[in-house]
Amino acid sequence: MKTHLALVGALLFAAPAFAQRSAVSADLSPEMAGQVFRQAVADICVPAVAGNGVSALEAARDGRLQPTQDAETRKQAGASASETVWNVVAARGVVTVRERAGQCVVSVYGPSAGPTILATMQGLSGLGFEALAGSAGGGFTQSLSGASGGKRVSVQLSGAEPGAPGHQSRFSVITAMVAVLQ
Repeated sequence: MKTHLALVGALLFAAPAFAQRSAVSADLSPEMAGQVFRQAVADICVPAVAGNGVSALEAARDGRLQPTQDAETRKQAGASASETVWNVVAARGVVTVRERAGQCVVSVYGPSAGPTILATMQGLSGLGFEALAGSAGGGFTQSLSGASGGKRVSVQLSGAEPGAPGHQSRFSVITAMVAVLQ
């Protein structure tokens, strides 16, 4: 009986450790990060590549997106010196957008890769995008094609969970590469 009570007591003291949210930000749940990612793909990158870039979007003009020169954020986003990196203010430091002429990439850290990619696909299909190919080898990959602003647009979704082959982050990482098809 004492052993049973000691075990129950140990579990009660350990419970807060099990209840901790596993996210890259204490202020942002993985689910919310995934939602901001989905919105950034559909509402920022797709219209940006089909139009005049991120800076021409209302989200950039009204402050929902902010350009950053922060070296760590740029490194995390995988940006080259010629690319502009934007913080999505609703998920600062967790969801970033990087762009160069004709291409826009959204990255998110934290939400589960498979469900986030599926939800992003569903959102894009509501905009007329069609799934082309997918795989689930060391991670998840899905290609889609659709139209925006009179242009053909391609979206490549990729993601991996911690522990996947070649994945070194302790959080899931998901990216959407959006480009105009020639």
